[in-house]
Amino acid sequence: MADLLLKYWPQILAVVMVIVMFVKLKATVANLRKDVDDIQKRDTFVQVVKLRADLDALKESTSEKIKSLFELWNSRLMK
Repeated sequence: MADLLLKYWPQILAVVMVIVMFVKLKATVANLRKDVDDIQKRDTFVQVVKLRADLDALKESTSEKIKSLFELWNSRLMK
């Protein structure tokens, strides 16, 4: 057994190094994927908040326009 280890130690070392490298790469990719997911969630949240603000502003302006139209209509009816 010791003879096999001494004979093939460079290959064994290379295989172990490749395994360690792949494990580190997998952990790094998982971390980066998590970061990308967090950024996408934040961007989506920001977009939703902006759209919600735009929608609220549109509702408010529409409601003001409807009120002014009703007032105009009522003033025409009263004449």
